[in-house]
Amino acid sequence: MNANRDFLARVLRNGTKAFAAYAASELLAARPEAAEGFGHDPFSAWQNCLAARVEELAAAVAAGEPGLFTSQVHWARAVFSARGISPEHLREGTALLNDVLAKELPEQVAPLAAEYLDEALATFDQEPQDVSTRLLPNTPEGRLASAYLLALLEGDRRRASRLVLESLDASRDVRSLYLKVLLPAQEEVGRMWLSDEINVAEEHFASQTTKVVMAQLLARAELCEPNGKSVLTAAVAGNQHDIGLSAVADFFEMDGWRTIHLGANVPVAEVAQAVECFAADLLALSASLSTQLETVRETIRAAGMAAGQRPVKIIVGGLAFAGSADLPEQLGADGYAADPEDAVSLGARLVGLAEQ
Repeated sequence: MNANRDFLARVLRNGTKAFAAYAASELLAARPEAAEGFGHDPFSAWQNCLAARVEELAAAVAAGEPGLFTSQVHWARAVFSARGISPEHLREGTALLNDVLAKELPEQVAPLAAEYLDEALATFDQEPQDVSTRLLPNTPEGRLASAYLLALLEGDRRRASRLVLESLDASRDVRSLYLKVLLPAQEEVGRMWLSDEINVAEEHFASQTTKVVMAQLLARAELCEPNGKSVLTAAVAGNQHDIGLSAVADFFEMDGWRTIHLGANVPVAEVAQAVECFAADLLALSASLSTQLETVRETIRAAGMAAGQRPVKIIVGGLAFAGSADLPEQLGADGYAADPEDAVSLGARLVGLAEQ
């Protein structure tokens, strides 16, 4: 890692709350109306919001990827708009954060931080490319996904499960139901939660129901003969979202792999211990936020050491890697998979089950 980038990332992480508090205070003093929509303690709310931007900036700097920070700012803007809060306040808060860092950072790294912030501000009005729903009502799978989503939102787990299982009985393929029904519906749940259209309880219910339905589908899927290879799947520490990774694990199992799925928020040491204990041939890691990228790097390093003389191949996936093709290699991974099918195909090539 570049020495200046490394130093700047550490300074930002160490001063996150202080930098954010300084900018939040200046924002509320200059724009009292920015307090609207932020509850009884707008200062703390804005401090947390801007602290998240500082953490994202530190992650982008550490990775040497300005686009990571820009995309996170775009997402924050989209969420502000969806929740009826003026995104102009976010723009001004980010600009004030830029001013604060210009004053407070060491002289040798302040211009580097400004480069990242200036790029994000210059493109502030651009929409994230994938904020829209993937549900397509003009296809049979899209209509099924919409009906499934409605059952989730109405709190009817039995109906949600029945819709999918009856569709399987009508000769739909298990993998197709994952890719074209369950995952798109779950992504829409995530979008609705970010946009404040549903609450945390509704999101949790939907997610848990989808996990149950996936387990029911896996139990009825046709499995390939065992291929003698083992895959370990884990969402890195800090990543509480593992439905997509659970789908990846299920696809590997359907393809004949021995699959050890560790789930969400797995500490670095526990991933490394599992790699050694289960003699994994392949490790699949998931990260949902750019702030988890350094944890991905640490996990990959620890897993490699734990594997010892029996090297483990490592693939990564998740929203944290969106828009940066070079990141997986920079972090020490052997490749990136965009979806469960891609993960199985890449994994097979890496361990010699398919032609390179």
